[in-house]
Amino acid sequence: MKKIKQGGLRRRLAVGAAGARGGLGLLSSKAASLFVAPENRAAFQAQALQREAERFVQQLGELKGAYVKIGQMLALYGEHLLPRPVTDALHTLEANTPPLAWDTVATQLGAGLEGLRIEPQPLAAASLSQVHRASAPRVRRPLCVKIQYPGIADTIEDDFRNVMQMLSLAQWVKSGRQLQDLTKELHTHLMSEVDYARELRVAGKFSRLLKSDARYCVPAYYPKWSSDRVLTMEYLSGVEVTDPAVQGLSQARRNRLAKHMLALFFHEVFDWGLMQTDPNFGNYKIMIDPEGENDRIALLDFGAVQVLDNRFCKALRTTITSAHRRDRQGTIDGLIALRCLRADDSPAVKQSFVSFCEFILEPFSQTADEWPKHAVSDEGNYLWRQSKLLTRAGKRGSDGMLVKGFVVPPPEFMLIVRKLTGVFTFVSTLDARMRCSELLQPYLD
Repeated sequence: MKKIKQGGLRRRLAVGAAGARGGLGLLSSKAASLFVAPENRAAFQAQALQREAERFVQQLGELKGAYVKIGQMLALYGEHLLPRPVTDALHTLEANTPPLAWDTVATQLGAGLEGLRIEPQPLAAASLSQVHRASAPRVRRPLCVKIQYPGIADTIEDDFRNVMQMLSLAQWVKSGRQLQDLTKELHTHLMSEVDYARELRVAGKFSRLLKSDARYCVPAYYPKWSSDRVLTMEYLSGVEVTDPAVQGLSQARRNRLAKHMLALFFHEVFDWGLMQTDPNFGNYKIMIDPEGENDRIALLDFGAVQVLDNRFCKALRTTITSAHRRDRQGTIDGLIALRCLRADDSPAVKQSFVSFCEFILEPFSQTADEWPKHAVSDEGNYLWRQSKLLTRAGKRGSDGMLVKGFVVPPPEFMLIVRKLTGVFTFVSTLDARMRCSELLQPYLD
């Protein structure tokens, strides 16, 4: 790619046209469905919605830049407010983004990078930035440079507003408190992603928190070669969890890595109040120890880290520990504090949420008697991959939405669900076979 399409008016018109086309397309399909047999109308209209959603997502992909990131975030956090065909189509934006040409990206470097030698060929590209290998005199460590795409920060406010207006124009979302909460949450995350000064500070916090923990590694950052558009850091060699080198490790080593990831989640939400909200595997690398003693997880991206306030962390801890103990009233109290439930919700709605919380904590049970038979090994360990936990949880969540009086949880809680989904997927990918109750035990005492 030579460039990302620029021009506020041009981008607004493109997205506005997509929204208008989507709305008109659905109106036309509804009219056309009158000529379809009644028993086939629902399927006819569903196909029309899928077709219009795919057209809209194709338009976002062509515009590149912030539109792609916004679409990815809506796919993750908007599933309770957007029609299923729309979120399914948005998930296709998660594929790798083609990089920009070096002469375009290089315009972001500016002054202050004297002595830094950057390789023009990128290591990786995402929706808002791309990463290049680098080196510098008197620095023995290999380096890499994360460079923000030109114009992204300047158009991000307009792009975000355009997409939300488009969704309303296409009648895919309805205005209300839930949409306002989601919009506010997504906007906060989006602005954090392009705030490199903030990312530098958060990376420093994680580095200090984990400096004496041999299970993890945080790259060293170089403020003198960083700016509001550039971040320079140590390059950490490693592979993703899906790499054959990781998949070929012994069961004991894969179990240890799985426990490292689960323990990191508990540290983030209970001890630190700092949570990496992007469950992308690319944000972590496995640093395989040649001696086999200390395989580590490298944390690579801190742009999507969210600060969780004390009230939220306390309520989440109450919910999790109460659900683990099968303390129904304690779980309800925690869910009310999280704003997932209201005190006057029906018993059916409360029980639906309580059951889901107890269910998702299945791997942390102290006894295998509470696990389904297909999730228990001959040695009495929990089989993460064979358990199909996330598939079963998704079915439970969908059933819960059908309970009369169900209210969409607040964005904060949805972030936790998405974070857990990413962590559990990571552990399942490792094909972990282990008991996990001791990881939760310190927070129960």
